[in-house]
Amino acid sequence: MQHVFTHAEYADMLFVYGVCNRSALAARREYSQRLPNRRVPDSRVFASVYNKLRETGALPSSHISSERANEQNVNAVESILQSVERSPTTSARRISTRIGVPRTRVWRTLRQHGLCPFRLQLVQRLEGGDEAGRLDLCRWVFVNR
Repeated sequence: MQHVFTHAEYADMLFVYGVCNRSALAARREYSQRLPNRRVPDSRVFASVYNKLRETGALPSSHISSERANEQNVNAVESILQSVERSPTTSARRISTRIGVPRTRVWRTLRQHGLCPFRLQLVQRLEGGDEAGRLDLCRWVFVNR
């Protein structure tokens, strides 16, 4: 399981790594002494954070991207449900093309909400006084087979 640290923790790791002349083992010891109440990362984390910052200019934190992904998922779910509400006979393919999400996400969202696009469902119900006529029809079909 990959641990994700806050931006402040990454900044402190980089500071300690620099103070220790980029020695990961020394940085781990120094980090645990300077910040005893925090979880101490593995020594490899110090070097990987430093390398990630040098190569990409960004910290390896996934908090922001996961929050952004959750926001996009919520927006996609709302768009999918609104599309089906506007036009219940539309297909999943058309919804996915219109919104710009994979078709599998459209199907998954619809299933989670108990919906199924473009599938007509025949519903029968008895009206008052229909019982006798339907019963006669069933008897006639059964006898005349």
